[in-house]
Amino acid sequence: MEMNRQQRFFRIPFIRPADQYKDPQNKKKGWWYAHFDGPWIARQLELHPDKPPILLVAGKDDMEMCELSLEETGLTRKCGAEILPRRFEEIWERCGGIQYLQKAIESRQARPTYATAMLQNLLK
Repeated sequence: MEMNRQQRFFRIPFIRPADQYKDPQNKKKGWWYAHFDGPWIARQLELHPDKPPILLVAGKDDMEMCELSLEETGLTRKCGAEILPRRFEEIWERCGGIQYLQKAIESRQARPTYATAMLQNLLK
């Protein structure tokens, strides 16, 4: 596994299309977090105002994850979207991401990414 790929982290607000009309002030804003390992997404996290966080990891949750490459998403050109790795990790950990990824690794469902390698090093 290539450990020298660029790791980039993003956070963007989202509003479900149906809520835009019911809630013009956008109080029901959620947050979409993403960790890209090179050109492809490794971890994704959705924070919703009215339901538990949604954690997704490459391999296990591919069907529900962003399938665009980082370049195709346009995130790198979106002002203020990129965040520091520790901001992503703090939220990821608070939402139970470590346990979630660990379970996916143990059941051999996680695709090897920078995130799985880092976690496996931690647990050694």
